[in-house]
Amino acid sequence: MYDKKLKEYKEKQQDLFIQMEEHSKADENFYLTASKVLDLASRALEIFESSEVTEKRTLLNFLLQNPVLSGRKLLFKLKSPFEAIAQCGKTQDWLPGLDSNQEDSTSKYRQTN
Repeated sequence: MYDKKLKEYKEKQQDLFIQMEEHSKADENFYLTASKVLDLASRALEIFESSEVTEKRTLLNFLLQNPVLSGRKLLFKLKSPFEAIAQCGKTQDWLPGLDSNQEDSTSKYRQTN
């Protein structure tokens, strides 16, 4: 019985170790991708201005969702995550909506004092 349980626990331990490695790799890939997205977002104008027409079109297709030309005006919505980055650039409040699991620390401070 002991050997059987030991084998089960060792197998479970190995499975958990493999899952942990996979999560670590995914975490690293996320940070690399996020870094590339932020770099692209910060240099978008520079890249756009120095690009050829086909490259500009590719960049616009990558950034814009359903662009429409209305006369001489381009109407568009940015794709995710560029929309979120643009919104963060417009405000100092990077956590605009607190969910039910969070509290505004200033309101908590006011209540207790």
